[in-house]
Amino acid sequence: MEWSTLKKDELVNLAEQQSEKIAVLEQQLRLLLSKTYGTSSEKVSADQLALFESEISADEIGKADEDNITVTYQRKRRGKRKVCDKNLERQRIEYTLDKVERLCDCGAELTKIGEQKSEQYDMVPARYIVIEHVQHKYACSCCKSKESIKTAVKPPQILPKTNAAAGLLSYITTAKYVDSTPLNRQEKQHERGGLYLPRNTMSRWLIQLADAVLPLINLFDDEIRAGPYTQCDETTIQVLKETNRKASSKSYIWVRHGGLPGKESVLYNYYPSRSSEVVVALFEGCHGYIQCDGYAAYNVLEKQGITLVGCMAHARRKFNDALQSLSSKEAVQKSKAATALTFFKKLYAIEKEGKVLSPEERYALRQEKSIPLLNTFKEWLGAQVILPKSPLGVAINYTLNQWEKLIRYCDDGILEIDNNRDERAVRPVAIGRRNWLFADTPKGAHTNARFYSLIETCKLHGHEPYAYLKHIFKELPLATTVEDYEALLPWCLDSETLKQEAKIV
Repeated sequence: MEWSTLKKDELVNLAEQQSEKIAVLEQQLRLLLSKTYGTSSEKVSADQLALFESEISADEIGKADEDNITVTYQRKRRGKRKVCDKNLERQRIEYTLDKVERLCDCGAELTKIGEQKSEQYDMVPARYIVIEHVQHKYACSCCKSKESIKTAVKPPQILPKTNAAAGLLSYITTAKYVDSTPLNRQEKQHERGGLYLPRNTMSRWLIQLADAVLPLINLFDDEIRAGPYTQCDETTIQVLKETNRKASSKSYIWVRHGGLPGKESVLYNYYPSRSSEVVVALFEGCHGYIQCDGYAAYNVLEKQGITLVGCMAHARRKFNDALQSLSSKEAVQKSKAATALTFFKKLYAIEKEGKVLSPEERYALRQEKSIPLLNTFKEWLGAQVILPKSPLGVAINYTLNQWEKLIRYCDDGILEIDNNRDERAVRPVAIGRRNWLFADTPKGAHTNARFYSLIETCKLHGHEPYAYLKHIFKELPLATTVEDYEALLPWCLDSETLKQEAKIV
């Protein structure tokens, strides 16, 4: 269409549409730059929110004591030094005066009256030892028959056809999945210590170990499916050699956090897709509540009688992104984003108050304080007129579309306001992914998932990962019944006993 054929009103409308489109694109660009080069923290202080004029009075939102803060500025003091573990090995070095220095000016000999102590921390690098298993053989000296020969039995090993003991296997596993040290770096570290371990050998050991610990992983899965409340999230992983898929294709590690009280587990599963079929497989036989983000594949669970609970942190994050995307010239929209964040701040203040309460008391608190505040918030959201494709419009639409799920945490005191506990469980995979980059095969991806499950669950129950892994690597070859395997679950073990057994204190 030529400009000459357009009427004046049409030109004005076209110009307005172009201006709106440019404004949205500029906001998206600022958000992208903020995510790329800015801080990753989502925390917004009360002072920052106060910079923007709120559209709703404090009485309507709900006054919180934490807003009555007097801001003062003082020099930051150094924190108190943390005391080291009292069980660490100690080496005492004494300094004394020789006979000449112990003479006083008057000629008498000085007498010891006390000590002045100071401490330093030192470290001895990893020490490798070679364990020689000597099985004595016995025979009859009278008949000298071959049938009389007997050999002392060696305890079964978790990897019987290798030269790796439980301690070394635990060290390799902990280094990769706790400290995120790839096997190629570990190869160089071991070589400096006098032990040549090729990375392909260590990789083969880890895959064999992952098969050995599968009974424990299955028990974790049983506990999660039996629990009343599970949180779920997923993160990407690259697997190079998947059947009928490109090496650049995205695969997924799914993380579930749940279980019966006192028997909570963190379980990781590898799947090549993010489809609803995966969701059905993960939660088959489950009941109660599943808390997740707004991904549509989870909706299939409602047909199974499962109640979906939304994540308030996901909604808050979108408003935080909107605030970061707006320029100083867009004061009205900044005010709206700040107002929404203030609502979230009040809701989380209520959750902080109820953190120490029982589920029943927490439910009553939410009914009294959270529900009225949520009603006011929804009314405010519905009254906003914002470009739907702008970051702020996306945040408002997402929150309204997910509203019934987002407020469902108020229905039961055992529920949390957000999915952050499970998102924190995703972090070790993300940190590891930055270091080891990818999994070579699906079997390697399954191995990663199983070890993250073991390590994060044992940490959840207060165990030191190396000590726990060394214990189960020793005991798994002896396990023959379900009761034997259940005795190796993290909630059945004592952390101090594991440390003493592993000799790490």
